Amino acid sequence: MHLKTGRAVEGWAGRLSWYGLLAVAAAAVAAGSVGWSADGAYRVAAGRVCRSALPPGLELSCGADGFGDLRRVCSGGGACTRTTAVTVRNDGTSAVYVSVVSGPRQGVREQGADHLVRSGDTVVLRPGRAEYLFDITLRAARSGPAVLAVVRVR
Repeated sequence: MHLKTGRAVEGWAGRLSWYGLLAVAAAAVAAGSVGWSADGAYRVAAGRVCRSALPPGLELSCGADGFGDLRRVCSGGGACTRTTAVTVRNDGTSAVYVSVVSGPRQGVREQGADHLVRSGDTVVLRPGRAEYLFDITLRAARSGPAVLAVVRVR
């Protein structure tokens, strides 16, 4: 469709203009999104949210579902350093359990103890000393949705 007239645009030139428009729109969305770093990776950042509707016995990987790559925090200039702490807030209506999965390198991961976080409360989660933060898990304390939001990343 032609943007001004609403008529179909035919031929390769018309299709290329649409593909170009879509590419520019996708790049603009990605560049403006919280957490996208200069290298294009989906990084953990303030404002990211992890939601779970799983039953209380099951935990959800927030790194895979909402938070993005937790290993590094990137500044606005594109420089990335190892994540040393993530502050999260329970934005749900009931208490949740969160835990940290960290390790010294890829392939070596240990899950830390569960932290009970009541509705509205925050907790600072850290990887072990000189380790990478690989994941934060979320588990509801009772039936109902669980919501965890990133407040700060260091």
